Amino acid sequence: MTSPTPVPCPCSSGQPYARCCRPYHHGKPAPSPETLMRSRYSAYALDKPDYLMQTTHPTSPHWQADRAAWRIDLQVFSQSVTFVGLRILAVGANTVKFRAMLIQAGRDISFTEHSVFERVEGRWLYVKGI
Repeated sequence: MTSPTPVPCPCSSGQPYARCCRPYHHGKPAPSPETLMRSRYSAYALDKPDYLMQTTHPTSPHWQADRAAWRIDLQVFSQSVTFVGLRILAVGANTVKFRAMLIQAGRDISFTEHSVFERVEGRWLYVKGI
């Protein structure tokens, strides 16, 4: 009997999800901004709004006090988009420039962002995109 083919990670790392972003989705702190960026992309692709909320800095323009409404907003987005791939373009001490390839309602809504992260109490958090 052959073992099942591992599910590839949505973050385009080339690794199986179980060894790539899954540990972070289950509570392991991301060791770097790039790892957090990849795990957040995967969380969007896999409809994991709680992880996205937990890894967003409270000063971020994306942070919302109404967590129930925020969760719904994240789920609506995740469920309406096809996440095609992620390409890391540059990595700094607390920044990651990336290209997210996305399709929504048959339209290409891909974008490039220069994200800023901050380490708080030993955990990297997403602050904002430039």
